[in-house]
Amino acid sequence: MRTVFLLSLSLGLCAGENSTIHGTILDPSGRAVEAARVTCQNQSVYSNAEGRFSFNNLDKCQVRVEKTGFDSRTVDLTAASDARITLDIAGRVDNVVVSANRTETTPEQAAIAASVITEQQLAARQFPMIFDMLREIPGLQVNEYGPIGTLAEVFTRGADSTGTLVLLDGVPLNDPGGELHLENLSSEGLERVEIVRGPESALFGAEAAAGVIQLFTKHGDPENAVPHGSVSYERGSFQTDRWIANLTGGLPSRLDYSLSASELHTAGEWPNTFYKNNSGMANLGYKISDSTQVRGVFRVYDAIAGIPGQIAYGIDDPVPNEHERDDTVSLRLDDSRGSNYRQQFTFGFHRLTDRYNDNEPYGQQPLAALVQNVGGPTPAVYFVSLVNPNAPPAVIPPGLTLVQTTNYFGGDNNSFNLTERKIAGYQGTLSYHGGALVFGYDYQDQSGVLSGVTASRTNNGFFANVQQNFGRRIFLSGGARIEHSSAFGTIGSGRGGASFLLLGEHGALSSTSFRLSAGRGVTEPSLLENYAQAPPYYFGNPALRPETTTTYEAALVSEWWGRRVKTEVAAFRNSFHDLIAFVGDTWENIEASWARGVETSAQARVTNNILITGAYMRLDTRITASTTPESSDTGIGEQLVRRPRNSGSISLAVTPKRWSLVVGGSFVGERQDADFTFGITRNPAYQNIYASASYDLAKHFTPILKIDNLLNERYQEVLGYQALSRGILGGVRIHW
Repeated sequence: MRTVFLLSLSLGLCAGENSTIHGTILDPSGRAVEAARVTCQNQSVYSNAEGRFSFNNLDKCQVRVEKTGFDSRTVDLTAASDARITLDIAGRVDNVVVSANRTETTPEQAAIAASVITEQQLAARQFPMIFDMLREIPGLQVNEYGPIGTLAEVFTRGADSTGTLVLLDGVPLNDPGGELHLENLSSEGLERVEIVRGPESALFGAEAAAGVIQLFTKHGDPENAVPHGSVSYERGSFQTDRWIANLTGGLPSRLDYSLSASELHTAGEWPNTFYKNNSGMANLGYKISDSTQVRGVFRVYDAIAGIPGQIAYGIDDPVPNEHERDDTVSLRLDDSRGSNYRQQFTFGFHRLTDRYNDNEPYGQQPLAALVQNVGGPTPAVYFVSLVNPNAPPAVIPPGLTLVQTTNYFGGDNNSFNLTERKIAGYQGTLSYHGGALVFGYDYQDQSGVLSGVTASRTNNGFFANVQQNFGRRIFLSGGARIEHSSAFGTIGSGRGGASFLLLGEHGALSSTSFRLSAGRGVTEPSLLENYAQAPPYYFGNPALRPETTTTYEAALVSEWWGRRVKTEVAAFRNSFHDLIAFVGDTWENIEASWARGVETSAQARVTNNILITGAYMRLDTRITASTTPESSDTGIGEQLVRRPRNSGSISLAVTPKRWSLVVGGSFVGERQDADFTFGITRNPAYQNIYASASYDLAKHFTPILKIDNLLNERYQEVLGYQALSRGILGGVRIHW
């Protein structure tokens, strides 16, 4: 009798153990999908950081799995097995972004304008620097001051270059106040890049006034005990050398790692246009438990570049150079408390040292040029040609004017600047049926040494964002932030948007959505503007207020032919107030302007291996308040400099299994500019075509080729700073 009782008890315990349905949600690459909604009968749970889910006291059930960015799936499960459910990516042109609401969502559900650059796109185009890839993003305009290594700026929908926040795994890379050295950010070691256009200060603080660009470094795979990697070497025009090494892997179920290193070196096309950039990255992740993991990222670059000046104007200063070192650290602890709540603890550190070296004796160089003055309501001055300043023409052609000036150089202009940013924060994400609530706290300690002056300030920010779906047709999103700075006090920012699914499947049309959004963003003063002390030349102004950006947007987004084609048309208006400008011997909030335009983009997945993309922006800008109201380049009524009225891009990518070919280009119309040399105010239009190709000649051996400025066009993105002529770079990649 006792034996029968024990046997019955054992069977009962076994039955109890088997009455739990559990499984793992995976994406097509085999990685865990976090926060997927799993519904069984009247119960709903969310998968944890490892993709795991479970239902107690059930023997069998038909579950439905849903996750933003993936196709929903229905599966019959029993308690006897541990299910592994793989979700397919939703549609050919659907994008999932984190930077919109600080949690995974689609642009349509977040009611924002966003783009994603994938690791595959970066590899196929072979751009050494990330800013070249940004030229293909709708709404962005990129300017480079001549050859590689010189200053590169990005303008988002007409805003100033300080209005776009760039993050590396959540850590800001901008100098405090928005300035960014985009020219030295290489593309190696990146898994994806997200670009959000529109004010994001509500979630990311006082530097995301016009948009956010977030760089995500590559993860390893804990299931790959055998490391995978690649080594490549390229050689090309202007004595350019580039090598890259990558290694990824992991230890089963616990540790993953991704390491990369690269060097780019070029002698340059002209004297003192050399450039050298050494970069390295390490991304390490460790799973403490099924619900908790920690990740650390370290990225560094050390770059030096010659700074010859305005080469297109005959200025060829042989001495000045700039040496920069950038260190970034990101630490993050992700933890799931049950199926519906996730929390994240973050710490970050960023340091930039910038040393400008110019030890040459004081000197001067005479310059002369012929220019054309064009009258009208808005007078314009065009560059025609350089002339010999020591023997100017005796007869000036009709309609032209001779301008003679002098370039001064030297005089011991050395400088050293160091800026640091330490960040810490907490974020909670509560997922529920039809939406998610994201809230948290950010702390920043900003400090620097600016030409011998030490400066520091702190920021404390509290933020919250709610995303709510009403059925399958209405998506609402809104957030706000209160930020207190030891420099400018307390300020608020916010954004909100709504997206409406107007039409579903109808013939060739797959869906059409209408989006409305509005927001207010801020850009805090730089440390220099707040705290500089260089008497009698200039002084900082501690009373400066943050610059503000107010944006309104309406957009129509459509998908066609089974979601293989996506088109988007957006109209926007930005107002910029309290812009900071130098007046006399200090800085003041005195300038204002606006920008309005129409932004269009299209993506077409013709076949699985052919992708066509295109973008165009029509932009109109005006200066409404200026420190130089009568100026012909920055006066009231003038267009904002370096924001062309017409700009766009197009690309064709053919990427079968063994080879790839990408041909693309950017097209920039005539624009307002200021050269500060001959008084030129207009910069002509230009186009820049590129091509890249690769071929897997053997299993582990791939020749690669890249051609820049394919048509060998002579142009200046910034007046006086000549762009490189045609450049060819070729080499091999060995991978395993």
